[in-house]
Amino acid sequence: MARMDAPPKPMAHIFAGRLMPLTAFDAEALGAFPQGTEFTLTANTKRSLPHHRTYWRALDKAVKATGRWQSREALHTALKVKLGRVEPIFDLRGNVIGMKPDSTAFDAMTQQEFRGFFDEAMAALSEAIGYDALAWMEEA
Repeated sequence: MARMDAPPKPMAHIFAGRLMPLTAFDAEALGAFPQGTEFTLTANTKRSLPHHRTYWRALDKAVKATGRWQSREALHTALKVKLGRVEPIFDLRGNVIGMKPDSTAFDAMTQQEFRGFFDEAMAALSEAIGYDALAWMEEA
């Protein structure tokens, strides 16, 4: 965590394929570094709530249309398992005794990671139900 009395770190965003200062302050701060300075970047983009809602709506519609799963949560678990997004469960001797689905929570995945999961999940769901799981979006 950054110290409260430390100056803010310069911020930038990708614009037209280039890294650009976010504000005039950021441009000035970055301009103070000599040419050739290398930086370690951390993406600050937050998870998209509309994207998250689209995922759950698609699952809800698939459950209601097919009746194959008890709930959208059950379908969510099935998709994570199908896509191999699981971690082993060990007993006290270190033996694998099962698998537990990974989390897709906002604090467990970046937006970029969720986008990849979403795309894989919708492809797998569409294949399982035999039609485009996002077709309802075109109708709306």
